[in-house]
Amino acid sequence: MKKILLAVAGLVLLLGGTACSYGNPGADEVGLYYEEGTLDGQNFLECVDPGESVQTGDMFEDADAIYPVPASLRTWNIAAQGGDSNIPITVAAAPEAGQPSGVQVNLWIQFAFSINSSCEGGATSPAVQWWEKVGRRYYVADQTENKTEWWGKMLQNTIVPAAEAVSRTKARAYSGDALVSGAANVDLQKAVSQDLPGELKRLTGGSYFCSPTFNRSNPDQCGEVQVLLKDVDYTNPAIQAARDEKQKAIELAAALVAEANGKVEAARAQAQLYGNPAWVALEQAKIELQKAQAQAEACKQAASCTIVSGGGGVLVGAK
Repeated sequence: MKKILLAVAGLVLLLGGTACSYGNPGADEVGLYYEEGTLDGQNFLECVDPGESVQTGDMFEDADAIYPVPASLRTWNIAAQGGDSNIPITVAAAPEAGQPSGVQVNLWIQFAFSINSSCEGGATSPAVQWWEKVGRRYYVADQTENKTEWWGKMLQNTIVPAAEAVSRTKARAYSGDALVSGAANVDLQKAVSQDLPGELKRLTGGSYFCSPTFNRSNPDQCGEVQVLLKDVDYTNPAIQAARDEKQKAIELAAALVAEANGKVEAARAQAQLYGNPAWVALEQAKIELQKAQAQAEACKQAASCTIVSGGGGVLVGAK
């Protein structure tokens, strides 16, 4: 790759009937410098490293362009609110006994990844091939206000369908209750992460989506797209409501059983006490004490009285 020397102010390209300006790459981008024109066609010339600029001169025509390729962490968050998309990945869980198919559940997933921005190999490098096979199709180099829209469309047609295909296969190993409760989510997340790279490669034609820690100086160590299964819920809210009622009935029945068992144990303990002489003597003493307290209270109301206790009884009489 030739030494990058001077800055260029801006580049103009007619793309899809819309004039777009592409400048030198930012600090977290790799620039793909193309020679373009009616006579030249579209020919890749060189990569521009992050933060550097292309050499200017007679060879750089107005129709030439530099397309930026992200060289840092990117995410795609599927969430009911506050995410990049609010459309979940819907899959069928394992069928319950006697049922032909399982209930449908929504998977709310976040993906973290890096584009393989390695320029090793020139025109056949991962960065160039990603741009020519995937990025250019969705205008992801667009620097206008539509940039986010194009980027999202690219991911909706690559990572998302690949994850859908893998998730539909893997989710069938778990019941709907296991997924919604979270009991199986770690296993499903791991299974999707392991198979996603292969499905992405089949869908896009190369290993272009790598791990968040991808280092472009080691292009062969692409790694896995990070998959975070944040939540799972039933696609049909009525199923969740029915499950809630079922769980409520189970917990109520368990509470009633516990209460009945408690009463049985209390009765058994009481019966055992009746046969204990010490406990019987203690109860008799409590009764005698209550009698004495009652007579003492009665004496307070009399002009005079005498209390004689002992012999198992209490005598009260006038003085």
